This record gives sequence, structure tokens and C-alpha cells, in this order.
Amino acid sequence: MKKWFIIGLIGSIIIWGSYQIFFAPDDDVTALQEEPQVPRVTQDIDTLIQQAILNYEKIKSNHDTIRTDHDLVDVEDAEVKNWIIHTHIQSAVIKNEDLKGVELVNRAMDYKHNNEAIIEWAKNEHGIEVKQSEIEGYIDTQIKYIENGKQAHPFFTKISEALDLTQKEYLYEWEYDRFTQNLVQDKLFNYYKENHQPLEDESLEEYEKRIILLMEEDLRQYDQK
Repeated sequence: MKKWFIIGLIGSIIIWGSYQIFFAPDDDVTALQEEPQVPRVTQDIDTLIQQAILNYEKIKSNHDTIRTDHDLVDVEDAEVKNWIIHTHIQSAVIKNEDLKGVELVNRAMDYKHNNEAIIEWAKNEHGIEVKQSEIEGYIDTQIKYIENGKQAHPFFTKISEALDLTQKEYLYEWEYDRFTQNLVQDKLFNYYKENHQPLEDESLEEYEKRIILLMEEDLRQYDQK
């Protein structure tokens, strides 16, 4: 198991969190990307979205199925398409990477597997899950923020149009699984905090980092069973 879980908990593997950082409401034209020791890159949002879709279409034209680390995947499957496009954009935003081909598909399936593993682990080991009404309530709140101009409205307009979806369809259908993971992680984090008290002279930052490391280790052990 990689260090993806720590990243996920602070909102970096979930593309929604990334876009709130990099695509602020006023940033309608460009997005800034930054990674330690990596030059800052200015990325045009329209180009980024179109390139992600073109990369997916190219993969689909070259492969019917691809063997990944986790499974043999049908490239035309709607869920696979979702994760491929999501991962291309996320990798460009977070890491300045331009993933393509089989490497992109394999990374996308890693993220899909991680998403499913977290949700399964939370339910099976800790009895933690989120109800559909909770997810829908969360999405409805995000829609209200977008409509009120408090979220990165231009980005969601652009990507939903590029995918031929309404913004509501995009949030309810395209991002549903990642929102589910986000809410499950929030519950897990609070659960672990309730069961692991701060150490003497431990700062809040140190405490929360320790909690995340505990969660990561427990998940690693579960996923290796």
C-alpha cells in the first residue's frame, strides 16, 4: 500500500479538493500547479480537460481491454472512463504529470481500488458507512455553493459541458464515489480521534499526523489480508 491514504485524507487524491485549491472562483482562464521541487506550471483549464478526454479516446481506440495491477478492465466501461479522465486531470494538477496510455489506466485503477478499499475497510472493520441521504445532502450543499459563486464554478461548468453532463449530473454521477470516500474518511478520522487521545505536549499537527498514520497502517494490514 502506497502513501496515497495520507494524501487522500487531506483532500489531494480527491479531485474536488484539488480543484478548490487550484481553480478558485476568479481563476476562469488558468490553473496554477505546484509540487515540491517541481517548477510551477500554468495550465489552461480548457486544454487540460480536452487533453484528458482525448487521451481517454486514444486509449479506447488502441485497446478494448487492459490488464492492470488489479484486474482486466474494459476500457469502454463508464466507470473506467470516469477514473481515467479523473486521474489524468488530477495528476496534471497535483504532480505536473502528463500520464498517458497503459500507465494512466493503471494509475486510475489504483485510485479506484483505493477508493473501494477505504469504503470496504471502514464498513467491515469499524462499522462506518454513509447513507445515500448523507451523500446527496453533501452534493446538494456543493451545488448551492456553486450557484452562489462560492465554489470554482467556471471549472465545473467547463468539465460538465465537455462530458455532456449538467452540473448536477456531473456531481451526482461523475463524482459520487469520490464524495462517498470523502465522507467515509471524515467519519474514520473522527472515529480514530475519539479512540486515540493526544499525547502529552503533542501539537495538533503532530496529533493529526499520528492519527492518519495509524489509519494508514490499519488499512494497509486490512488490504493485505
